[in-house]
Amino acid sequence: MFCLKKIFVGLVLCVILTAFAVALELDVWLTGFTNEQMRIISDITESQFTAQTGIHVNYVVFTVADSETRYLLAAAAGEGPDIAGSGPLFLPEMGLRGALVDLSTFPDFDEVYSRANPRLYRSLQYQGLTFGIPYDSTITTAYYRTDILSELGLNIPETWDEVRQILPKLQARGSDMQFQFRLTDILYADVNMFMWQRGADDYTPDLTRSGYDSPECIEAFKEYVEFYTVFRIPSEVPIQQGFIDGSLAITFQYPYLYQNLMASAPQLLGKWTIAQVPGTVVDGKLDRTANAGGSAIGIFDNSKKKAEAWEFIKWFTSDSVQIALANRIIDEIPGAFYMPTNRSAIMQMHMDKDILTLFCDALEEGSRSIYGLVAPRNRRRYLQMAVQKCIFNGEDPEKAIVEAAKEHNAEIVKKQQEYDRFIKKLLDAKR
Repeated sequence: MFCLKKIFVGLVLCVILTAFAVALELDVWLTGFTNEQMRIISDITESQFTAQTGIHVNYVVFTVADSETRYLLAAAAGEGPDIAGSGPLFLPEMGLRGALVDLSTFPDFDEVYSRANPRLYRSLQYQGLTFGIPYDSTITTAYYRTDILSELGLNIPETWDEVRQILPKLQARGSDMQFQFRLTDILYADVNMFMWQRGADDYTPDLTRSGYDSPECIEAFKEYVEFYTVFRIPSEVPIQQGFIDGSLAITFQYPYLYQNLMASAPQLLGKWTIAQVPGTVVDGKLDRTANAGGSAIGIFDNSKKKAEAWEFIKWFTSDSVQIALANRIIDEIPGAFYMPTNRSAIMQMHMDKDILTLFCDALEEGSRSIYGLVAPRNRRRYLQMAVQKCIFNGEDPEKAIVEAAKEHNAEIVKKQQEYDRFIKKLLDAKR
């Protein structure tokens, strides 16, 4: 009998310990990291977060192309991870359907919110609901072959007007300019740059209508399209190779290109530089707003460990962790780059301080696409089709962008009806 009692007690202890062990694990899905980067993330997590809290983290990484489908399937099945990291515009789409937690309900949310540039939250919020915290950042910057410009007696342009003035000379010399996202479905980010510099946006301020048919947006769209239709800039030159061989004297890209060029093109040392993007003068002021990218992290609503998940997000987005992650990626992976979300952390990266200051200045003037109810993939299609109509079919830019606005408005009305009950439920819970 005594032996049976010992066995019973032992089994009960095993069950308790097993349940305890399960409670101390978090499933975290991330997007876009390489195996080398994940090795560093896992190492920092084990040595800091797990060591401090006893919580083990199980990471799964998806490619950018696969992530949205995997997240949607997981949400539909109610089998998602505890924590989801993804491109920011996608998180509110899941959050408004109840798949992600409104993070603003956590009592110390304001402190975590303040770690990043407020403009980075434009793609993560809707009506005061917040479905993600930015955990890295990036910003479109301009890259110039200064040797080519100097050869032609040209200065680095400050405005798009100056870019248009020097383009014919560059092209006559056999060089050119190319936008960051060319004619891909992400060209909306290039178009946004022109829109924002003129005070326009994808939506009206109340998010109830498209902003594409505003006078400012129409002018911005015309300006962007004319680089292709009037100046005939290329759209298919590999950016890094084109910059190295001189066929591109001006191009635009995120800061990772700086690291790549420093590592892979020593022959260009002293022959190139980077700067903030050219701007638009409005009411006597130069506006250099550019596209600020990056990823964000949220909590799945079906998680049974929301408190632990929030502790992980607070840890992962803290300055000390972001600095350690950025520096290890830069130091251990040649040509790799990772940038935190705020100036104090960025300025502690192992890079030239003048370059870091440039990135910070650009990021502070940068902006991110605002989230409206229309799925990002649809909004991308409207702008891409409008641009292609102008370039390939010769359609008038104003007509093309106004037609895009009509399509956008029709979809907004549909989505307002579709999301109405979800939004009311979330807002009622917040009150």
